[in-house]
Amino acid sequence: MEKHFVFYVLCYTILFHFLSHNVATPWARRQCQQIADGYDCSDMELQVIPDEIPSFVKKLKFSFNYLPALYNFTFQRLRSLNYLDLTRCGITFMYEDVFKYQSGLVVLILIGNPLVFIAERAFYGPLALKYLSLAQSKIQSLSDIPTDNLAYLEVLDLGGSEIHSLDGLSSFHCQNLRSLQLDMNSIDRISVEDLVPLQNVHGISISFKGNDFVYIEPGAFKSLNLSSLDFSGCLSKMDFSSLLKGLEGLKTNRLNLGLYETDPTVHIPSAALQSFCKIFVTDLDFQLQHFLDLNNSTFYCLDELKKLDLTRAHLDSLQFNMTGLSTLSHLVLDENRFKDICHINTRNFPLLTHLSVSGNSKPLIFSSKCLKSLRVLEELDLSLSLVNPMGPCCNDQLFGLSELKLLNLSYGSQIFLSSQPFNATPQLKHLDISHLNYTLNDSSPFSNLQNLKTLNLSWSNTNLTNMHIFKGLKNLQLLNLKGNAVQGGVLTQTELFKYVPFLETLILSSCKITAFEENLFKGLTHLRQIDLSQNKLVKLSTSGFYSLDFLQLNFASNAIITVNVGSVMDLGKESTVDLSYNPLEQGLLMQNFIVNFL
Repeated sequence: MEKHFVFYVLCYTILFHFLSHNVATPWARRQCQQIADGYDCSDMELQVIPDEIPSFVKKLKFSFNYLPALYNFTFQRLRSLNYLDLTRCGITFMYEDVFKYQSGLVVLILIGNPLVFIAERAFYGPLALKYLSLAQSKIQSLSDIPTDNLAYLEVLDLGGSEIHSLDGLSSFHCQNLRSLQLDMNSIDRISVEDLVPLQNVHGISISFKGNDFVYIEPGAFKSLNLSSLDFSGCLSKMDFSSLLKGLEGLKTNRLNLGLYETDPTVHIPSAALQSFCKIFVTDLDFQLQHFLDLNNSTFYCLDELKKLDLTRAHLDSLQFNMTGLSTLSHLVLDENRFKDICHINTRNFPLLTHLSVSGNSKPLIFSSKCLKSLRVLEELDLSLSLVNPMGPCCNDQLFGLSELKLLNLSYGSQIFLSSQPFNATPQLKHLDISHLNYTLNDSSPFSNLQNLKTLNLSWSNTNLTNMHIFKGLKNLQLLNLKGNAVQGGVLTQTELFKYVPFLETLILSSCKITAFEENLFKGLTHLRQIDLSQNKLVKLSTSGFYSLDFLQLNFASNAIITVNVGSVMDLGKESTVDLSYNPLEQGLLMQNFIVNFL
């Protein structure tokens, strides 16, 4: 059994390699592809359902074909369908009883069809249709959608259409609705009366993003209890204060009031945010906004907020002592222009567990003890911010963060790691210093991180001749060393991985490896995945691994010409080998397989 599996895997890989470098044959383009529970017939210029699709099929992807009209016989043969995708099939007319025989249909996708007529009984047949997408279908009114058989609908997607108002919402059965997507339409007004059908519906997510509103009646959203509400990109014609007046009385878990890059600049006055004293929200998004007069009372009414996203909010300082925001657990300050992490004044956020200052537009000075007040912080992301520790890193800078579980310093400037640089964060489970040039004051910089699970050192000029660099990482499960060149091309340090006995995933791609010691990986008894792609290996060998029963080997994009069949005969049936993009001598290799397996 195992030998046949090896034969299958390698033959399949070779066939894939061959096909990926040749023009697809006509028959390959014309056949529907079998997928889990169904078939994918997308983009085949079909005008009917092919006869080879079995009648018991449950899932059918038929997008980018041509069905200008749907009749009650179009899908008559496919009576077990529960998922049907008809994206961009040029559907103009939907007549009565199209899905008369599909009682189990749950998901219906009609994205991008120029519908001009939908019969009253078009959706009759399914007993409990739950997902209906009519996005980008040029529907101009909610009243154009027949609703008699949509009582169990949970998701209604009408994004990117031409709807001008909420007239007709009252005809929908909203009691089971969980998501209403009305983004990128032409809705410009919302009244109290418009939202009456949603008054007794709890936990629904509504998106109005990208609509150009000019008026929302004050209190229009009063008494609504939503899961989320998205008004991003809706302020090109409407005053921000008027929008918040319309939201007074709302209760929602998440509220998005951000902008798009192409939107006109909006300056939020602090006085406008007083409306939040009458809005209950736990997760608030202000991406790309400008705050007109930011001061210590700006966020006074947000004292119950848990998460605040101020990505690209044009901030350079939060040094004042704030009233409000003391209950925050998540704060996102990505892509701003802070000069020093001390300027965030983290004393305002004593309950913060997640802090992200990624992509800062200026080099970010990481001064000592700036974060010491964040005693319950679990995740800190300073990636892409050219962090400058102003001295040896990182114990002084991370002082007080004893509960930190994740630290991301990737894509930073050059830093000098002091001896035991992470003593201040002994609970770390995930450390990312990829694309960061660092120098060491200690041959074993991670020796105190006994809880670390993942370590990303990719493209960091890590010296792989230092056999003690992984000392102390006894519970490490994933190690990424991509892009760190092996001196001389031959990886021979047999003791390099002895400190990481529970390693499951090892990434050594793009390390300029030409060969490796036969016993190099023998001590890694838990290894399940190893990536040696994009190196300069000339032969495939599996003898250096402890177990071959569940091993995923990636040898793609090397210089492998031939494969010794005997070297992979012991691979278990759950194992795979990727040999794509190698200059294999295919004729000789296939001959070897035939000789050995027939």
